[in-house]
Amino acid sequence: MKKALFPAVLAAVMLLTACGASLPAQTTEEDKTDTAPAPVTQAEHTGGTTEEPGTEAETSGAAGTGGTEKTPEKTAAPVIKGTVTVGAGEAIVYGTCEPNSRLKVSAGDSAFEAYADGGYFAVPVTCKRSVTVTVTATSDKGSESDGASVLVKYRKNAEDRGVTATLGSRVIEKKVLPDQYGTNAFDGSELAALKKSAAYRVKKAADKAGKSVRIVYVIAPDPLTVYPEELTAEMTENIEKKNARLEQTVKALSGVEGVTVIDLRAAMAENRENGKLYYKLDSHWTELGAYYGYAETVSALGMTARPLSDFRVEYIDIDDTDMNVYSGVGTGEMYESAPFLTPLFEADTPYFAKKEKSARFWNYANEFFVGKTSVSLQKDQTGVALVLLDSYGFNIVPYLSLHFGTFVTQRVWSHNCDYGLVSEYSPDVIIHIIAERDLGELVSAT
Repeated sequence: MKKALFPAVLAAVMLLTACGASLPAQTTEEDKTDTAPAPVTQAEHTGGTTEEPGTEAETSGAAGTGGTEKTPEKTAAPVIKGTVTVGAGEAIVYGTCEPNSRLKVSAGDSAFEAYADGGYFAVPVTCKRSVTVTVTATSDKGSESDGASVLVKYRKNAEDRGVTATLGSRVIEKKVLPDQYGTNAFDGSELAALKKSAAYRVKKAADKAGKSVRIVYVIAPDPLTVYPEELTAEMTENIEKKNARLEQTVKALSGVEGVTVIDLRAAMAENRENGKLYYKLDSHWTELGAYYGYAETVSALGMTARPLSDFRVEYIDIDDTDMNVYSGVGTGEMYESAPFLTPLFEADTPYFAKKEKSARFWNYANEFFVGKTSVSLQKDQTGVALVLLDSYGFNIVPYLSLHFGTFVTQRVWSHNCDYGLVSEYSPDVIIHIIAERDLGELVSAT
């Protein structure tokens, strides 16, 4: 705004004013709403860059003596999309906010801090009566927002869906928590059976292949093992000996002759700042997380991994995740932005073909995973690999297949090896991809 000109004895002065606007808090009293949130800006990455999408808050200037000072604009108020009841006195409140905001959540007499996943959030609520939940957000460039509130109704007889949320806006199955608490540690007889099973596999594979076969167990850690700061205060209080079963497994299998154990904890921890390694609304690692698992695996096998710069990394908003299904929210409600990798080279392997940018369905729709086994041949590679995998292994298979002349997959749910395939293909190595949550299956696996 330009001021009027004063008499000649005064200098001409111009005062500039600027103002910021904040979004009003939004409130809903429904357990779920049907209006999909506006997607966050998608970011396409090349050359190995894996920064998640985000926006920069504007600042307003204030004229003053000695120069201009920048003051943070108020962060936009979060938008509560809805709530879902996941058990008696348990709910998840979810919605959208300024990207990567820090959140303050109050629910009745309790309060805690959490943080968003990009422009989305999902926070846990525990209550013994109906309560009003209020969420505020603070972005890196803004001050604390106004609050958004919603009534979470207490449902005494609600179905226990076996899921909850963490402080990192991650929705998880509760069955993975014993791995964090250490309450599922193996006893002496189970450890003995674990080692016996692995030794049996070494001998049986050699007998069927007619040669020595390298047995490799690749253990993918649970996301909360890589991001322990996401545990709520209640979860932290329940820890007895964190990751006890994983520690036992690595030690026991490493002592079996002919067995190699690749513990991916360090590799995942080292790369956790390079992008989203695990979905927040799905129980598996992302294609980017699987890439880092692959790079560590082939390095341990004496091979050189393709650099990340050989792939285009693209973040896309998705809602077709298993936690959307398990929680009862359904698609079109909770979203996240996840990385997907596309090779920038001509991949002489079928596993990149027909791969949709989805957390769940391409694995099952892809013709090479419809049957129990699949075989990929590469003319410019040597060696034979048999890979045992369940759903956790799908995202790593395309990368691994680049390094073997004959690459055979066996889909396993009981984690037993098909020795008929060993006889047929005489592999040099059997690679068993297994998630931390499934280590108990190795006690009885053959």
